Amino acid sequence: MARGGFVGRERERALLDERLKAVSDGEGHLVLIAGEPGVGKTRLAEDVVARSGMSYAWGRATEAEGSPPYWPFRQVVRAIGGASTVWEPPAGGADSAQERFRLFEAVTELLIAAAEPDALVVVFDDLQWADPASVQLLVHLARAVARSKLLVIGTFRHTETTGRAALRGALSTLASEPAVTRLTLAGLTEPEVAAQLAGVTGWPVPASVAAAICRRTSGNPFFVGELGRLLAGSADGDELPAGVRDAVRGRLGRLSPLCRAMLAEAAVLGAELDPEAIAAATERSLAEVLAALDEAIAAGIVEGGRFAHDLIREAARLDVGTVERLALHQRMAGYLRGLGDADVRVGQIAEHLLESLPAGDAAEAVAWTVRAAEQAMAQLAWEQASALYGRALVAGRLDPSQRAELLLARARAQVRAHEVEGARVSVVAAAEIGRTAGHGELLVRASLVMEGVVDSFWAETGRQLCEEAISVLPVGDSAEKVRLMAQLVINGAWRSFDGVEMRSAEVLAMAERVADRRALVEALRARQFALSGPAGAADRVGLADRLLALGDDESALWGRLWRFDAYAQLGRIDAAEAELPLIDQLADRLRSPMARWHAVRSRATLEFARGRLAEAVRFGQLAAELVRRAGNKGAAFPSQGFLQSVATVAGDISMIDDDVITAHEHVETAAVRMMSVSWMLAAGDRDRAERTYRALPAAGFGPDFFQLITLSLLADLAAEFGDPATAERVYSLLSRYADLFVCGGAGVVLILGSVQEYLGTAAATCGRHEDAVRHLRAAIKANERAGMPCHVASSAYRLGVVLSRRKRTGDREEAAALAASVAAQAEHLGMAPLVARARTLAESLAGRRTGPLSRRQYEIAELISQGLMNREIAAVLHLSERTVETHVQHILTRLGFTNRSQIAAWLVAERMRTDSA
Repeated sequence: MARGGFVGRERERALLDERLKAVSDGEGHLVLIAGEPGVGKTRLAEDVVARSGMSYAWGRATEAEGSPPYWPFRQVVRAIGGASTVWEPPAGGADSAQERFRLFEAVTELLIAAAEPDALVVVFDDLQWADPASVQLLVHLARAVARSKLLVIGTFRHTETTGRAALRGALSTLASEPAVTRLTLAGLTEPEVAAQLAGVTGWPVPASVAAAICRRTSGNPFFVGELGRLLAGSADGDELPAGVRDAVRGRLGRLSPLCRAMLAEAAVLGAELDPEAIAAATERSLAEVLAALDEAIAAGIVEGGRFAHDLIREAARLDVGTVERLALHQRMAGYLRGLGDADVRVGQIAEHLLESLPAGDAAEAVAWTVRAAEQAMAQLAWEQASALYGRALVAGRLDPSQRAELLLARARAQVRAHEVEGARVSVVAAAEIGRTAGHGELLVRASLVMEGVVDSFWAETGRQLCEEAISVLPVGDSAEKVRLMAQLVINGAWRSFDGVEMRSAEVLAMAERVADRRALVEALRARQFALSGPAGAADRVGLADRLLALGDDESALWGRLWRFDAYAQLGRIDAAEAELPLIDQLADRLRSPMARWHAVRSRATLEFARGRLAEAVRFGQLAAELVRRAGNKGAAFPSQGFLQSVATVAGDISMIDDDVITAHEHVETAAVRMMSVSWMLAAGDRDRAERTYRALPAAGFGPDFFQLITLSLLADLAAEFGDPATAERVYSLLSRYADLFVCGGAGVVLILGSVQEYLGTAAATCGRHEDAVRHLRAAIKANERAGMPCHVASSAYRLGVVLSRRKRTGDREEAAALAASVAAQAEHLGMAPLVARARTLAESLAGRRTGPLSRRQYEIAELISQGLMNREIAAVLHLSERTVETHVQHILTRLGFTNRSQIAAWLVAERMRTDSA
């Protein structure tokens, strides 16, 4: 846009004026302004600052990878006179998530304080280039901004978020924050383009020319301005270049050769234009550089010590050849190394050295890049540290020892940043170097990097590594041995739980002897995992208390999660729910993606338990998105499984993904495979479901923490497929846990109600109706006490079915009353499949199944009257879609109808006839 005036954006300016007024009244806001390059994001922010009359601070991210962590925030803190000590590494070099939270709080409080008493506007420009730590700090600030007189404006190119997971994740998180507003700028309209051209040229531009420029630029104000400047200097007002890049380069072409060459060289070196640095790197005199910059400023190419627009810089640097580009970076690195503040320019130096390769010194580039990575790690910018270590690994020839050290350093950063898959790759590569070199100490260090990561995809590799590492340790107790043995217990348990409880007790005893805090934490973690079966629920509460007593946030998070799991399995759902706000607070403080996932998936689990299915889906989808962004396959499985299971209860087959079913179908863990069978049934693929069920292994239920889930699923599937032998076995195994609730024991994803419900189902399948009635009555009471309405309804329905079969005096009447009640309750809860089954049972018991149709045909007619299509009916009744199609055709034939609407109308008439009778 022309700097002399502001064109368009009336709606956006009005909204920003509202936000300015709110800020003056003490209600802070974050406004995110998105758009393509040149659309006017920065200009709009400048306009807000100019019209606000408030103090302001400006931070601009840069695409130069050598910038230090938190660079946009550093600029803002410096502008408001904040102490630079806020960025200093903490004493002792702590790298915990808790320390990162402390840093985020300090910066946030500094900005909020600076906004008193007269308000403050803070602009973060070009966020698409911000480092991940800065992006997370912005999210932290956004959550606190409402209680301040602070207007924060962030601009970013929405066309450049691909591949920037941190920014995309932040945008997703911020979308739900009430103090955040997002604006997306589009191109100017044709009249607005004409007004901008008039401001640039100084004369009214013909409508045909304005229309042509509007079409060619899509109303992009920067491009309009560039073409307008060429138009102003053109002898022929209708002569326009073919493309916008040509327009920019045409503008550069009007400069003197010296100025044009200097700008091209400066464009290679970065966005900021430091005359002394440019002189050193280009081997020109300072006077020449200053003269060239004066010319560029006069031409509007340079403003405020930087290129007026990134697109100008991008066009300028195209004129520099490869050899000269590499030499420029070498000379710039040499200049920066010689400065007195080189220690704070480590990232910049590393970047120029890396960009000088292959002509530059690879060893020197690696050394400075490692320094930059270590600095980022100390400043808790783990994502940036991981990227820098990765660049160092490919920058030069490294001997095996150097490579191993860099791999381990990167793995530590990746674990902190929750790049789990990348950490696995780094650890395995480092361990292989140690193994090949016979370097036992390296194996030990590699094995400990993944400490605290509980993941079935890592378990077998982790187990083998720990066994190797333990074999090279000296005989006797040590903290390292405790930590390795603890990991061995956890990773080994995924394969077999035999002897796990005894080994975990030995590890905990050794931890208590060596009196090392870290060793104790890992020993408690191993003990909890070993006791994750249903028999250990009460003991896990005590272990959680021990972990909470250690006092730090990370231990507290796990302690709270262990309590949540144990309380859920004990049926103390209210107590489990009381842990959720505390888990949320810890996740907020830790700022770890995995901590946030645990908080969200626990909330989703509780919403499902309480029968709030829509909220369960919302939180479940958020949890799935969190693990997708993190690339954590181990956490993706339970998140996907949760959503599929909620969809099964709700009868929403659109949410049941066959790719997810197939992925789970081939997992070795029995519970996961059984769950896939239940989803096949829900999707209407009964034949495939039965084939998969019949192929399940006869023995083994996987890890202990899956035991109750596995047995409950097996009870339901045995009933579905008429398998009394399996039902008898399930009944025997479940009987000892009758007082518990069905859920996992290490990371609860689903709470499936009282064990009594599945004992009743198994007993009914075996034909033991008295036992079934007793268990199902107990299940209704237990589920009611726990506040789990979906399972109150499902237990009552199962009881109704059993009573209808037992046929004692009063059973039929009670079953009919239960069926009617369940239909109403299930409809209220949104459990469509249960509604259909309960109505069918109620009408069957009421004698409404006399007439021209069979019982199954009446069931299908009932579902047709509810508006369900064949595929949905198949899912509800666990039939194949082809079978449903056949039944529908038979119904039409028997009733003499031609369409489904007639079936629905006939069924309504039948009900009225029966009711009047």
